[in-house]
Amino acid sequence: MIRPFAAQDTETIVSIWRVASQKSHPFLSDAYLDILQKIIRKRFVELAETWIWEQQGVPVGFISVLEDDVTGLYVRPECQHQGIGRALLNFILSQRETVKLDVFARNRSGHRFYLRYGFAEIGRRFDDTSGHEIVRMSYAP
Repeated sequence: MIRPFAAQDTETIVSIWRVASQKSHPFLSDAYLDILQKIIRKRFVELAETWIWEQQGVPVGFISVLEDDVTGLYVRPECQHQGIGRALLNFILSQRETVKLDVFARNRSGHRFYLRYGFAEIGRRFDDTSGHEIVRMSYAP
């Protein structure tokens, strides 16, 4: 079930983000993830439109968007490969004509997921903060 984010979900989505990030971004340092986690908790949740995926009343994934940018799509590792990420993207795309997103080039599973979904690469850039290449992708039905 997809439902809107509520303030009491903050710690839950931060937890989902952290465990999913550690799995999909093993190349990022814990110190870098710690910095991002603080930013997500203190600022990001206020700015983004976030939708939660629940299973049996327990949040296991979420998607966040700012305008037409998917700024986060995370699913607990033990719940991945069950169609949750696809369902969350379908939900967002039912409300928008196009969406764009960034994915680390070294996040091969995430990159492949978006390519299989139908996203196309539209650019690449080096991120000075993380020290890694980021792929910009776009989807238009």
